[in-house]
Amino acid sequence: AGTLSLLPVARAGLIDRGAIIVDAASGVSGAGRPPKAHTTFCAVDEDFSAYGLLDHRHTPEMEMLLDATVLFTPHLAPMNRGILATSYARPAPGRQTELSTAKLLELYREHYADEPFVVVTDGSPSTKATLGSNVAQVTVRYDERTGFVVGICAIDNLTKGAAGGAVQW
Repeated sequence: AGTLSLLPVARAGLIDRGAIIVDAASGVSGAGRPPKAHTTFCAVDEDFSAYGLLDHRHTPEMEMLLDATVLFTPHLAPMNRGILATSYARPAPGRQTELSTAKLLELYREHYADEPFVVVTDGSPSTKATLGSNVAQVTVRYDERTGFVVGICAIDNLTKGAAGGAVQW
């Protein structure tokens, strides 16, 4: 989800690849199959916490695919399944004038046009909208006030996991 949220702007050279931040909220199923007392739904209900600080196992994967340095902070959310990633990047030097939300949405639609399992939306992606589906919902914004590109992606991590990836490929 973090990679999908910024891949089009990274590949287009529109963002500074030296300082990307990915914050992602994951349901308890994202903690893996073996039962753990601290990741049962009863333990996380009414709670929201960060984990894997500074050394999460998926950081190298995102860095490789985005060809960037990524600060990744995953959060455990009180939901059964799903991931919502919100990613932040500064524009590449000299590229700010090329950025607007409308232009970025157009870029994302072009980039993902041949990807039947990626839907670019004008609205904000949500985990419930992807429930039981191999589809990733993606959107992007450019905040002129702060100068950040913000990419957001929602997936159902159980369906768009290894099995969903195999079907897609």
